[in-house]
Amino acid sequence: MISAEQILNPIKPEAASKLNPAILSLEVLIDEQPVLRGAADEAMGTDLSGTVCLALAAPIDATHINVQLAGASTLSNSGTNSGSSNAISNALVVFESSRNIWTSNSSTPRLVAGAHDLRFLFKIPGTLPATEAGRVQYVLSVSVTGAQGVVLASLVEAVRIVRIVAGAGGDGEGLPAYGNGGEGMDGPPVAYDDSVADSAAPTPGGDLPPSYDFKGKTRA
Repeated sequence: MISAEQILNPIKPEAASKLNPAILSLEVLIDEQPVLRGAADEAMGTDLSGTVCLALAAPIDATHINVQLAGASTLSNSGTNSGSSNAISNALVVFESSRNIWTSNSSTPRLVAGAHDLRFLFKIPGTLPATEAGRVQYVLSVSVTGAQGVVLASLVEAVRIVRIVAGAGGDGEGLPAYGNGGEGMDGPPVAYDDSVADSAAPTPGGDLPPSYDFKGKTRA
């Protein structure tokens, strides 16, 4: 089980090739960063999917490959920072889900040499808080485990969850809500109205000076 402090202050694992010479590389490719559309009480949720890419120079005796998505927050129930110097130690885990994407069995007792591309998928609830620098953070962890629980290789990647709310008029996709839902901004969430009034731009035939030219020039 991962702690909130481990999520907010992740430690970068040592390169896989240094832990095991048979492992050439281990990386994760995320299809796209998850976007939640709508406020927390109306968003339907979304998916986080991707591929774990493992390259082996020689076979390894692994028992399983695990992928974990976890998130932590220092925000209080009211959505504001606790203001305490011990905010991280008082942080809460807001999401945690893990799954094995490969497991050894009688037909595949070990991982053979070559390239292995393994898909994964997580369901993201619409109620989760969006990523916010220093307050809300999500990480994706991958571990290749051998006999007796020995970790043969691992990596940690940051995941950025964005929330998009509709404009003040309720039309269109709108723009991200900053503040409690945005990164690096203080104050309450702000919904932007990206609609443009019809009267915002001049139209031919209106009450305009005789010298006005719609090409942006003035007549002599």
